[in-house]
Order: sequence, then structure tokens, then C-alpha cells
Amino acid sequence: MHRIFRMNGMLETRGELPCLTSHSPSPKNPVPPENPGNPVKISAFSLIEVVLALAVIAFAITGIMGLFPVALKSAQESQRETRATFIAQQIFNDLKASPSTNLLIATGANVVDQGNFVTPRPSLVDAWSNSVGFDQSGMPMQPLANPASPQPGVIFVANISSTPNTPTSGLARVQVDVETPAQAAATNRSKYTFVTLMRQ
Repeated sequence: MHRIFRMNGMLETRGELPCLTSHSPSPKNPVPPENPGNPVKISAFSLIEVVLALAVIAFAITGIMGLFPVALKSAQESQRETRATFIAQQIFNDLKASPSTNLLIATGANVVDQGNFVTPRPSLVDAWSNSVGFDQSGMPMQPLANPASPQPGVIFVANISSTPNTPTSGLARVQVDVETPAQAAATNRSKYTFVTLMRQ
């Protein structure tokens, strides 16, 4: 208990004042004052920002999708070139391994049967040319009387030609032109040319 007396315009306190505990917030963790008239604002994206973000994403996706046809065409071209190289190598190996009396480019499972051979191999001392059809896997199928209109199933057309004594005497220049797809017009085919020199 304490009493306060007023004497001559002054306040006098008698007795001990009780210790008061302060409940004010700590300066380190201030409590924001309540202000119902000014609610807290929440930040968010505006409509313009969302539209711009979607436009950027759409532009990027369009560019990426545009690369797929290019990559697919490149992969197909690489596969065709690999198969054409395989076909030309087959022909060159057969020509090198076969004497002039043997037959060139056997087809079918029974290579002993004379009916499965495409054409007799002329001597490299003479100029000659021939065309052979190959399937998708690069295996020889049949001779082509008209390379511009091959039979169904032919995917590659190999036009083989030999020029004797070129570039010098005793050597024959053998050229193989592999075209695909065989069923397309000649102007629309991909053409791969391979050349080698062989002893006559």
C-alpha cells in the first residue's frame, strides 16, 4: 500500500511502490501494431506477367519442336548413306574376288543355283555397265532391265560401270552409283557415288 499526498502543489509518495512487470514487446521481436483499416497486401503475378511468361515458353517449345524433323531427316540420310556404302563394298569385293569367268552378285538363299545369279561378270578389259536391285537390308534381289522402274520390294538401285585402261593402262575404273528410294522418280532419289580402281 502506498498513499499519495498533495502538499503545496507537489505530490508526495509514502510507502514503497510495488515492482511492476513490463509486458511490452522485446525490441528484437517487435509485434506489429494492429491496424484493421490497412490490411496486409499479398504480392502476386499480374495478368500481363503471366501472358508474357506463357509467350516465352510457347516460343521456346516451338523452336525445339522445329528441330525434330531436321534431326529425323538427318538420321534417315545417315542410315541410307551407311547402307549404300555397304552395297558398294559388296560389289567391289565380288569383283575383286571373282575371275572373269565367274558370275557377279548372287541373289537368294541358294547361290549355287545358276538362276539366282544376276549377270555374268564381263572382263574388266572391256567397258560394261549393269544395274542391280537391293532390298532394305542391302541384300541383292534381282537385275534391273529398267532402273527407272524397279520391281516392288527394291529399295536401292546400284548402277555398276567399268571403264578399262583408266586412268592408266592395265587398270579399270569401276564406279557404283547407289540410288534410293528406288520407287521414287530418278530426280527425287538420293545418289551416292563410289569409285575404285582394279587390275584388269
